[in-house]
Amino acid sequence: MVGTLQTIHSSLGYAVVVIVLVAAVLAFRAAGGPPVSRASSLTMVLLDVHVAIGIVLYVAAGAWDYPALVAYVHPAIAVAALGVGHAGLARARRGGSSRAAAQGLLGALVLVVVAVGVASAGLGA
Repeated sequence: MVGTLQTIHSSLGYAVVVIVLVAAVLAFRAAGGPPVSRASSLTMVLLDVHVAIGIVLYVAAGAWDYPALVAYVHPAIAVAALGVGHAGLARARRGGSSRAAAQGLLGALVLVVVAVGVASAGLGA
């Protein structure tokens, strides 16, 4: 089970990078449209699912015994990415600007890329 979760989490991580990038670009181009598009909302749901899988994997694999980059830094950055993305979408919903959603997604994208890189470096990939 842990091996399967690891494969799903790793593969989905790279997909999340691409999908968040696309959603951020679409949000920046959506001037005058709804403040939060369906694509932005679905992207955050995907990021929620990815982080949830990561938390389950963390507990199931006993990841607290992994190298520090994977055990502590990677999860902290991933949760920060989730928070930044949700904060941007919440700000967009309150302020009515798709630009706020795009900025939140862009911030989440940067953190997701860092989290993937940290995990790769920590595992020696």
